[in-house]
Amino acid sequence: MPKQTCKALVLMAFWLLLPCAGVSAEEDEVEDETPWLDQGHRYVSTRADDLAGWMDSFFGVRRVDAEAAYSTLRLRPSLEWSEQYGWDTGLSLRGKVNLPNLDERVSLLFSDEDSGSLGDELLRDQQNQSDDVALQVVGREGTHDRIDFRLGFSSGINPELAARYRYQTPLSEQVSARFRQELLYRTDDRFGTDTRFDIDVAVSADRLLQWYNRARWDEKRDGFGWNTGVTVNQRLSNNRVIGVYGTLNGRTQPRHLTQAYGMGMRYRQNLNRKWLFLEVQPGYFWRRDVLEDERRGSAEIVLRLEAVFTGDIEEAFSR
Repeated sequence: MPKQTCKALVLMAFWLLLPCAGVSAEEDEVEDETPWLDQGHRYVSTRADDLAGWMDSFFGVRRVDAEAAYSTLRLRPSLEWSEQYGWDTGLSLRGKVNLPNLDERVSLLFSDEDSGSLGDELLRDQQNQSDDVALQVVGREGTHDRIDFRLGFSSGINPELAARYRYQTPLSEQVSARFRQELLYRTDDRFGTDTRFDIDVAVSADRLLQWYNRARWDEKRDGFGWNTGVTVNQRLSNNRVIGVYGTLNGRTQPRHLTQAYGMGMRYRQNLNRKWLFLEVQPGYFWRRDVLEDERRGSAEIVLRLEAVFTGDIEEAFSR
C-alpha cells in the first residue's frame, strides 16, 4: 500500500477514535459493558454458534466486525520474524464505522492489512483481500441469512463492486455451518467469485473446533485458488484463549499445486484494559510458488498489540 494512503487511513482513524478513547477507559471500570463481548460474557450453553461467536469476537475476526450492528476500529502494531524473510514490522487498521441517521444499514469499512504478513495469510480471519476503504449497504438481514453490497477502493484507486450472500444455521446442538457466496467485479481482475464453507464444532463448553474452506476465481487467472484448514481454540478464561491450527492452500491450474502448508499456535489475552490485547503467534510453514521450486520450511513468530475502539464511534463521526 502506498505510504500516503496508509498515513491518511491512520490519521482518519485517530480523528475518529480520540473522542472515544475516554469512553473506552471509563467502560473498562464497568463489568460487562463492552458490546462486542456481551454475548460471550453471558455464555451459558454449549451450542456451537454461541461459542464460535464468542471466539470470533475475541480474536477480532473481520467478518464479525463487518456484520456487527455497532462500530468497531482495530489498530494493530506488530513485530514479525521469519527464518526465511527475517524481521519485519507492521501497522494495520481495519474496522467499520456506521454512518449516522441511516439505521445502521450503511457503513464505511476500513482495511489496511499488511498483505505480506508472514503467518497470518494462512489463517481464516486474514483471508479477505479487502479494499482499503469500502461503502457497505445491508440489503437484507434475517435470522439465518444476510445480503449486503459493497463499493470499495483498493491501492491504486481500483474500484470494486461486490454482492454477498451469507447463510448460517445450526446442524445440531454442538455443530453449526456457515456458507458465504460473493460475486464481485474489479477493474484489474474483472469478474470473480469467492466461496466459503465453514463448520464449527463445540467440543466442550470452552473448546471449539473450526474447519474452514475457501475457493476463489477471477477472469485474470486460470483455475481456482483454494485454502482449507482446522483450528482448535481453548478458552482459558474470559480474558485468555490459546489455540492451535493446521492449514494449506494452493491453485488448481495450470497444474495442481499446494503452494503452502503449515501449523502453529496462537495465544491472545487482555492486558490492563478490556480494549487492549496482546497476541503471540509462532508457527512453521512450508512454501513454494511454482511446481519447479524447492519447498522451503520456515519457522516464524508474530507479536501483536491490538487496540479496539467500539461503542460510540458513530457519535464521534457525526460531530
